[in-house]
Amino acid sequence: MDSTDQSFGLKEDWKSVQETLEEIIPVYDKTNRYISLGTDLKLRKRGIELLCASFENRDFDLVDLGCGTGTMTRLIHEKTQEVIATLVDPIPKMMAVARKRIRTDGLLAVYEFLPFRDGVIDAAMAGFSLRDARDLDLALKEIRRMLKLSGKFLIVDLSKPDSRVKRQMISIYWSTIAPLIAFLSSGRLGLKFGALYRTYKRLPTVSKFFIAIEKEGFEISKSEFRMLGGVSVILLTRAK
Repeated sequence: MDSTDQSFGLKEDWKSVQETLEEIIPVYDKTNRYISLGTDLKLRKRGIELLCASFENRDFDLVDLGCGTGTMTRLIHEKTQEVIATLVDPIPKMMAVARKRIRTDGLLAVYEFLPFRDGVIDAAMAGFSLRDARDLDLALKEIRRMLKLSGKFLIVDLSKPDSRVKRQMISIYWSTIAPLIAFLSSGRLGLKFGALYRTYKRLPTVSKFFIAIEKEGFEISKSEFRMLGGVSVILLTRAK
């Protein structure tokens, strides 16, 4: 059942989800491949393709929000070395892994308090991490604030369809099937991926998410959905 609370984000679940993410670092990348049925890298690459195309392959500076182990930045550097990327994540151990893999600047910060001046960033991206924000509205405000006018924000993440039937099917997958796959691929530590279901439950439906996006001053430049609408690639433009 969806919450009637119109303020979205992890709220009181934020700390426990962050602690779970820290615990699963050793199996994070491998298990994500399995539970996404091999689609997570394809979706990340598709999002990066859209983002780079929006700049007509010109140089731009980029903030990788909720960078995790640095997968999104690694993929964009495989496509072009001209992008100046800054990693942002609230988990020190996760940041340490990302910085070891990618030689670029890294900052420890949460979505709701980003350490950038107003209107200075060309683009931001969030790969399977925006749903981990404590307060989604405040996170969107902060991202808009730091972006230049017409700056881009790429979101690759889980999504919650408006269709009740599709929501129920996706809920079953994340609450039951995904933890089983994670266990089979990564052992007992994989069971902790069941925390993903909590983040999914806290998501707004797609229509409500789009309302929140537009309310915070973004325009939707491109949106694509996969897996019954349970995952999405969305490219936003700061409109005002």
